[in-house]
Amino acid sequence: MDRRLFLTAAGATALAAADRVASPLDAKVARITPEAVRLTWTGANAVSVFVSADPDAKKPAIRPLKAASGGAADLLAPVSPRPYFLVTAADGRQVRVAERLLPLAGGHNFRDLGGWRAADGRQVRWGKIYRSGVMTDLTMADLDYLRTLGLTVICDLRSPSEREAEPNPFLKAGDPKVAAISYDRTTALSGLMKMTTPEAAIQGFANAYVDFLDLLAPHYADMFARLLANQGPLALNCSAGKDRTGMASALILSVLGAPRQTVIADYALSEAYVPTSHYLEQAVRGEAFGGFSQAQSQALAKLPVGVLEVVLGTNPEIMRRALTAIDARYGGPIAAAKARLGLTDDKIAALRRIYLG
Repeated sequence: MDRRLFLTAAGATALAAADRVASPLDAKVARITPEAVRLTWTGANAVSVFVSADPDAKKPAIRPLKAASGGAADLLAPVSPRPYFLVTAADGRQVRVAERLLPLAGGHNFRDLGGWRAADGRQVRWGKIYRSGVMTDLTMADLDYLRTLGLTVICDLRSPSEREAEPNPFLKAGDPKVAAISYDRTTALSGLMKMTTPEAAIQGFANAYVDFLDLLAPHYADMFARLLANQGPLALNCSAGKDRTGMASALILSVLGAPRQTVIADYALSEAYVPTSHYLEQAVRGEAFGGFSQAQSQALAKLPVGVLEVVLGTNPEIMRRALTAIDARYGGPIAAAKARLGLTDDKIAALRRIYLG
């Protein structure tokens, strides 16, 4: 007999909501041509798809695009204005989805932090927080595209020497604003040359990520202050967009209530978007890469290949160990954000009101 027969109306509603959180409708979008994307989804066979240029548009204001079934469908959706999709199932479940990796000609790991689910089933809002690597190669068309997204501020986590070597192209335009705080990266880099095995490299990077809570505390505190002030859409970047930016993103997702496996999954995506082979080829050619000087890059290129693959990639074990160490030292990333970055329970609640939906 259906267990809901024994529940009050309120209890049945709560149980239905819990069931939706336990088995959500999920979807992904990837661009296949300048005029089309491929939508894939799980959790339902048949869905209805709606599209809007507004990531927060309500269903009555969103244009119906397609009814689809089977878990995948190709959709007509030009690059600009940026399309945001609402995917709905017959039972009322729904999910918002957009391209995670932005379609930029000169982008480097430039992606949206939206769409990830918090533990309560809500999603991080699309089009509010972006993460990226170096932006030097962005084209004029890329800059115009990012401005159409309403980007207002970029938190540049790079050191002064990195910013000087590869200036952010938005500095000349003055819009969006580029916020940066100076620090010395030398000590953080020196340990890389001593890594002789992949295991040592994994642990070394995990340790470095924990140390970012000291080295980059002013940067991360400023980032959260801007998010609290709702200065977004906001982007944060370093050189590769995977280490300093990876820890910043892990802190943001953790504060917003994302499960640990989600935090680690977001971190690991950098290697999918910029494979280690990309950097290895540069290393073989003796070129500067990943925010390192040419001399540093040439020294790194002499490390064993297994070590280089860890240094240049995003092995999930690195973030897993870093978060475990933060658990031991602070009581978890949320506690660390309170201890080191000026957050409070009220501020965390405010961030969740602003960035979850």
